[in-house]
Amino acid sequence: MKKFIVLTYLLYTFSCLFALAQKGEGAIAFRDSIMKEVEQMPADTSRLSRLLDIAYHHQYPPCNIYFATFLYDEAVKQKNVFYENMGAYYLATCYDKKHDLDSLVYWVDKLKELAPRIGKYDYYLEQKAAISRVYSSKQLIEKAEYTAKEVLKESEERNSNNGMVAAYNSLGCAYSVSKREEESLEVLLKGYRLCNRQTKLSLHIDILSRLVSRYGDMRKGDLLLMYLKRMDGLLNGAIAKDPKTADNWRDVMVDCQTKYVRYYMNVKDFPKATAYVEKAKALFTSAVDSVYWLNVKLMELQIFGRTGEYDKGIALTDSVAPYVEQNHVATFEVLTYYKSLLLRDKGDWDAGIDNLKYLLHKQDSLNYTFSVNQLKQVKEIYHIDELLLEKQKIANTNYMRGAIILAVLLVMMLLFYVYTKYLSRKIAQAEKAAAEAAALSNADNQAKERLKLEISHDIRTLLNAVVGFAEILADADNLDDESKSVYNKIIQENAAQLLEYVNNILELSRLESGKIKYTTEKCEFISLCHEAIAMGKVTEQNCTQVELRTEIDEQEIHTDRARFLLLLNSLVVSTMDTEFYHVTMTVKRLKEKSQLQVSVVNTPLARERFENKTAMIRNEINAHFIHYFGGYYKVDALAKGGPTVTFTYPY
Repeated sequence: MKKFIVLTYLLYTFSCLFALAQKGEGAIAFRDSIMKEVEQMPADTSRLSRLLDIAYHHQYPPCNIYFATFLYDEAVKQKNVFYENMGAYYLATCYDKKHDLDSLVYWVDKLKELAPRIGKYDYYLEQKAAISRVYSSKQLIEKAEYTAKEVLKESEERNSNNGMVAAYNSLGCAYSVSKREEESLEVLLKGYRLCNRQTKLSLHIDILSRLVSRYGDMRKGDLLLMYLKRMDGLLNGAIAKDPKTADNWRDVMVDCQTKYVRYYMNVKDFPKATAYVEKAKALFTSAVDSVYWLNVKLMELQIFGRTGEYDKGIALTDSVAPYVEQNHVATFEVLTYYKSLLLRDKGDWDAGIDNLKYLLHKQDSLNYTFSVNQLKQVKEIYHIDELLLEKQKIANTNYMRGAIILAVLLVMMLLFYVYTKYLSRKIAQAEKAAAEAAALSNADNQAKERLKLEISHDIRTLLNAVVGFAEILADADNLDDESKSVYNKIIQENAAQLLEYVNNILELSRLESGKIKYTTEKCEFISLCHEAIAMGKVTEQNCTQVELRTEIDEQEIHTDRARFLLLLNSLVVSTMDTEFYHVTMTVKRLKEKSQLQVSVVNTPLARERFENKTAMIRNEINAHFIHYFGGYYKVDALAKGGPTVTFTYPY
């Protein structure tokens, strides 16, 4: 569920043309009818005033760019600087919503030229701050922070209230994207306290929206609700004052209702959450961006899952899946997987498994589409890195250390690639073999595909951390000893995580392809549990305290001792977080099945199942081991008593 919620936020990085498709020819006819009226007016300020009014009341696709362009071109023809500035401002607003960086920068430069001529810098500073938010959306955090701080400095020099509020808003956004939540909240509160009657309503509402999101992430419900009500009140006041602007605010109004839904879901008041879903759906028109439309659908889907209305949830996933697959590839995988969970919770295991098989079948095409978007972002990031490398002179010991680590990682990746090629050749040979080898060939193929999927993102993330900090260390003259020590530690930690991650993937692939054989011997089960707990106590940086609860004095089993100890140890040890876990391991006999049942409550391995791919792979390795010896293995991250792993073992 946590993975599902997190990935719904990732939707905000995608732009779409949903509103344009909905309006179609009707929107064009509406646009043309308005422009005919304007063209019949005299070519003076009355025409410009009418165009400004039209642009102000239609700040949503597909007509917003058209009307703003017409206003700007007409103002240029009439040489009216005021209206020329307003046209450039509305065009910058359009490209801000589309995250079109080049076009936004172009119009911000125009606003900068016009600002001294109209004697007002608010429009220019507000849209320059928008450039920072676009940088944040593209993960260019340093540029985002620099631009926001530059806007703040200019705004303070020119005493521009709107500029300062916009700068703090954008700086808070940059801090939030870089996971600096406390700093993000601090600057957002600074910006909010500056809001007054002279502050643009859109800026006031936008900064309130970000405050609500921050307090929601920090689980501060009272403050969240207070700011959310203020945001709601400002929206209702704006629409009551000028009903013609309702469509301009429709996306924000839907987002406001969605925030109410999320709040009431967190406090488990599902009737109220459902009521706000209906309020959000009542706001749907063709002016609503598809991101907000889909976010409401996903919130509704979560409510169905948490209230046990599985049939409604399944029907909803089926209704939105075609659109999600077409327009939001990154969410399609999660949506399909969540449908499998609904089918499982409903008790229809066969349908859930078939749904997962369908997802695996679609995986290649989905990965290709998503990788195209990732590649564009990576190219932009590395282009900046190349410019920085041209200015640096690599000649110190710290860089050499980083280069050595990088070389080792590259060798590991090369070996990994050779191994996957080796698997490919084995699969090709197995396909030509007799029918008896078909099952093994299929297993090898699955192992190969799993390896390719896992390395596509996770290894790149850890490797980027090592490369990035190695490059920072390249300019040792600008770093103190403490910073060098911290960056070296980060490089070492990421390298260690990468090594562990690759080892886990290799072990899992060997298990699934049958290349690892277990050694069976007689062991005493309760003694193994005590031994695993004792091992955890001496593990450095372990964040767990384990309590064993059982009425069984001793029980003999047949197992692979070393691998069984590794399984138990993975359930009671965590070095991934500073949070302290109190883990309870309960062991009892299921006499009717001649099995032992072990429940490990509040285990980090269940909590990190969707947040940490290493934890996910370790769960799969554990499950393979238990299934081999005739038991079952289940992970329940949402169990009532806490994240729980339950497994059985025959005796």
